[in-house]
Amino acid sequence: MSILATHAVTVNLTLTANILNAKLMPNNKLADKNTGGKYIAKSELERLSSVFGKLTKDAQITKALPVNDPDDDSPVLTMSSIGQLGRFANQLFQYAFLRICAETSGARVECPVWIGQTLFGHQDAPISKRLPPAIELKDRDVEQSLFDVVPAFIPYIEKLADAKSLRVGSDALNTGLTNVDLWGFFQLHTRYFKPHQQYFRSLFQPVDDLKLVLDDGLKLLRSKGKTIVGIHLRRSDYLTEPRAGFTLVFPTKWYCEWLEGIWAELTDPVLLLCSDDLDSILDDFAKFSPVTTRDFKIQLPVGMEDLDFYIDFFMLSQCDVVCSSNSNFSFVACMLNQQAQLFVRPHWDFSSRFISFDPWDSDPVLYIGKPPKFLKSLSDIIRTTYTTQGIWGMLKSVFIYFPTSVIKGWLLRAYLRYKINGIIGAIGYF
Repeated sequence: MSILATHAVTVNLTLTANILNAKLMPNNKLADKNTGGKYIAKSELERLSSVFGKLTKDAQITKALPVNDPDDDSPVLTMSSIGQLGRFANQLFQYAFLRICAETSGARVECPVWIGQTLFGHQDAPISKRLPPAIELKDRDVEQSLFDVVPAFIPYIEKLADAKSLRVGSDALNTGLTNVDLWGFFQLHTRYFKPHQQYFRSLFQPVDDLKLVLDDGLKLLRSKGKTIVGIHLRRSDYLTEPRAGFTLVFPTKWYCEWLEGIWAELTDPVLLLCSDDLDSILDDFAKFSPVTTRDFKIQLPVGMEDLDFYIDFFMLSQCDVVCSSNSNFSFVACMLNQQAQLFVRPHWDFSSRFISFDPWDSDPVLYIGKPPKFLKSLSDIIRTTYTTQGIWGMLKSVFIYFPTSVIKGWLLRAYLRYKINGIIGAIGYF
């Protein structure tokens, strides 16, 4: 089941409810705080329990949309799942893929309400017609997608859409797509996005009233030193999902040792710490006198008060040196960063621990093993968690988090088979 965590599937896959909200809400204000909000401690797996009960009901609303409008034969490209498949940075990859494909083919874009409309001012029309699903296809040098590892998702989506699907990969960025509804995560190796680098960055610039207050915070940050070193540490669900092939949590001691190795070489450095578990790590960096975005006391504009996670994201995109976590959140911030001279991140070789990388020529997240593994083996979990989290972290992973993940995986597959083939399908899985 941690497969889903790997691709950050959120709880609220209420696709057509969002479509209706998009039609009803003025000024594209954020309709559902679950599409954004503060850092969420629960993993995507823990939040999945409320998803599927809503999908069947929502699908009936979607099916009520016309398949074709005889008065409008212009090409269209939709993504009914945006805002629901994954957290914030996942949505940026999805939206970039949607917009680049549409730009290439000359199609208009339609999508439900999502967090980018609030933060970046996108004004795409709500979905007006039902289209067949186009599901992400694994490229040969990209990690497996959710739909390859849990193949029952494909007939499940087809049943919801009442249409057969097709598969799409990175080549769609160059050829374009029309008249399909995109489903996937599209976290491709960034060499595929690089030809569209300027356009990608242009899609994710904060709206004016938001940028105004963020720039004030940035000025305050820059007043504290000449070289801003940003570190992002993602913990929370990375600790509770050790089975996923990309969840990597380094001890704070290793970050401090990396800082000690570069600190004296930097001109008047100041450390900016960003994390979903800030209170538990802040004291470990005391010798570097770290600052956090909480110190800036930024007052976000009306309607964005609960989106304070974006302050971390924006500041990471403005730092002079960035040490990201093995997470899309800080990786995409690095893609948008035109200031930094050095990007560093943790990797699976614990002898060297950190490596430099080019955010426009890298995989967004690194998977364990060569060739990369989508899921860790039990021995992988024991080795990595013992090395990075100690004996107690290893024991919790092996005896609590690992079996919980396996059981949830069984239940998910059984549920999908039940929705596709009824009770016989569910029993047949076991």
